[in-house]
Amino acid sequence: MHASPRRATSRLLTFAALGALALTGCGGTTEEPSATSSPAPATATATAPAAENPFAGTKRFVTTDRAWTEGGLTKLSVRSAEKKVNTQFDTWEIVPGTGEFVTVTLAKDARVLLTVPIRGDDAPGISGGEPLPASQAEFVTLLTQLDSRTREGAGFDLSFDGEGRVTKVQSLYKP
Repeated sequence: MHASPRRATSRLLTFAALGALALTGCGGTTEEPSATSSPAPATATATAPAAENPFAGTKRFVTTDRAWTEGGLTKLSVRSAEKKVNTQFDTWEIVPGTGEFVTVTLAKDARVLLTVPIRGDDAPGISGGEPLPASQAEFVTLLTQLDSRTREGAGFDLSFDGEGRVTKVQSLYKP
């Protein structure tokens, strides 16, 4: 008579554990297909019409080699990359893409959310993995100040509007 409640409890615990993995993204099965897609052609820019811009209306995982402000707009030089769960250390592994970097432009009201190592470890009482909002100017400054090895190992989830402008930048946590 005790076997049935134990089985039900076991199923409930399994369901709860799988639900927690899905919600935190640690299960590795919730990645968007765009995170592993091939790099965009070098001709893509945020000023091109949406039909010519492969990023328009998508979400992408990218690496960047630089950020700057030009004409009052924040720009990033990016290339598509892939993120994989490293189960040995419970962290992300970033697999850089190949090919040319392309320039994308942030929308004036784009949200920037930064985690360690991009924002540094100077937020007392807050986990390094918790994304904190930053201005676009802060983002450019922080990214520019990083040593090249850290910058090359950093990854970002970008969301694009229908015109190919970045509406959200979120750095990937890497301890």
